[in-house]
Amino acid sequence: MSRGASQGQSLGEGPFLSMPKVRGKLTPNARLAPLVWFKSGGNAQWLFEPADVEDLVDFLVELDTELPVMALGLGSNLIVRDGGVPGVVVRLGKAFSKIEQVDETTLRCGGGASGILVSSTARDSGIAGLEFLRGIPGTVGGFVRMNGGAYGREVSDILVSAKLVLRSGDLVELPLEKLGYTYRHSEIPEGAVVVPGARAVTAGKGPEWGLALATPVIVKYRDSRTDTRTELEAWIR
Repeated sequence: MSRGASQGQSLGEGPFLSMPKVRGKLTPNARLAPLVWFKSGGNAQWLFEPADVEDLVDFLVELDTELPVMALGLGSNLIVRDGGVPGVVVRLGKAFSKIEQVDETTLRCGGGASGILVSSTARDSGIAGLEFLRGIPGTVGGFVRMNGGAYGREVSDILVSAKLVLRSGDLVELPLEKLGYTYRHSEIPEGAVVVPGARAVTAGKGPEWGLALATPVIVKYRDSRTDTRTELEAWIR
């Protein structure tokens, strides 16, 4: 659950009125309810939607170090308290959602890419082993931070490395072994944002991983009420 504003101080007030110049969109006292699945909760003191990685880096380098930073993905597992979120909430847009195929078994994914997009891209590229991401309502950034998983697999099974912009503005790439993964937890520093560059690799390509079977199975498990027609349609997507 996110933290609220300090007692006696409303969001948008206080010593943090002078903010760095950005090329993206920086909104004070921004509503978060439309951006989370529960459609409720207070405002962000600032909502920053960077234009690209360089815009994010420059912003964090110049941002007052006392101002907290929190990344926001799809908001599927986030409850925002009525008091809102102090500091800056960073929301990654389309520039951070691109996916690139590196080789026959590896994808480079943006931190804002959804699990469905990653899974579908892998399927279309003939890459197997990433189907489980389709069953998780979130983005690559969230998966990497919390070692997201489903159906017996998790991010630590497929991740090669992750590129992060730290709270200081430093851009770093950390290999899997430096992320400190345990069950639904990582040691990624507070305030860091996962940006394009996360690499996911699988051990197989094609039918040996059950590529043709996994997607409809996951669709079926996500909604036990799925009718026969929808199940049949899922086989040919």
